[in-house]
Amino acid sequence: MQKYGVTVGLLRMVRVHIVLGGALAFTLGMLLAVAGGGAFDPFKALLFYAVVFFGDLSTHYSNDYFDYNQDKQAQSSKFFSGKRILVKNPNLLPSARITALTCLSASILLACLAVAIQAAPLELLVIAVGANLLGWFYSAKPLRLVSRGLGEVAIALAAGFAIPAVGYLAVQGRLDALFGYFVLPFVLYGFMLGLSLEAPDVDVDRKSDKRTVGVRWGETAVHGLVLAVALVALAVFVLFAWQVGVVVFDFWVIAGFSAVPLAAAIAGALYSRKKANSNTFSTINILVLFAFNLLMVGYLASLTLL
Repeated sequence: MQKYGVTVGLLRMVRVHIVLGGALAFTLGMLLAVAGGGAFDPFKALLFYAVVFFGDLSTHYSNDYFDYNQDKQAQSSKFFSGKRILVKNPNLLPSARITALTCLSASILLACLAVAIQAAPLELLVIAVGANLLGWFYSAKPLRLVSRGLGEVAIALAAGFAIPAVGYLAVQGRLDALFGYFVLPFVLYGFMLGLSLEAPDVDVDRKSDKRTVGVRWGETAVHGLVLAVALVALAVFVLFAWQVGVVVFDFWVIAGFSAVPLAAAIAGALYSRKKANSNTFSTINILVLFAFNLLMVGYLASLTLL
């Protein structure tokens, strides 16, 4: 069991892949607004991203802190799971809680500052407060959303709506109809992310108070639901491509991108029935969601540079 000092231990608790995913979703929201005619402002972009960054960071510490007892039952950490730093270093528990609260406060205070200096609309503060509360009460009592069957919904709203919405607000200053086209598909992909993050931990979660989809219905049902979600997201983009056509971008191109998560979901649903390693296909799902965001960022960036 490797022991760490306070600073090193807290730094190692940060899940870099989640930070990168948040930065990518924020960038996607910004580029969507730029493609829609918004003006990029470096100061506002940094300020708004700081709101996202500290809110995101808070969840790394709060979730590990409130899941300490459950994490002690886990025999090994999955690829996208936490590193069980607190299990190996319980002396860091008070520092983790303080750091979580500090980051949460910093996120909300920065949103207040942005609104106060008229760099942001009130919507930023509403989203910041809502997303931070979702992140905190995902695992914190008395709400503890993950124990009420709402854990995946919390992840879907935070990752699929709140983060890209803040990026969009940083450029456009309001949430308009253009962003509205993407709310449902983005939330669906956020739900797919939540399902994929929790699927490998079904056995451990059954021994705790968590009420995830996997605990209630099993791993096969998780992958089946992932497939349904990916299929609906693709159908939404195809519907927009058929009915809306070209706005400032081509929905058929985006529908093509959405075939990537669908292909991974199909593979996961098929192989889950053969009792294949759930961690493998959950990891693939998460990676293809990264790939979808990267494709979107590249496509929108190319439009803004033309």
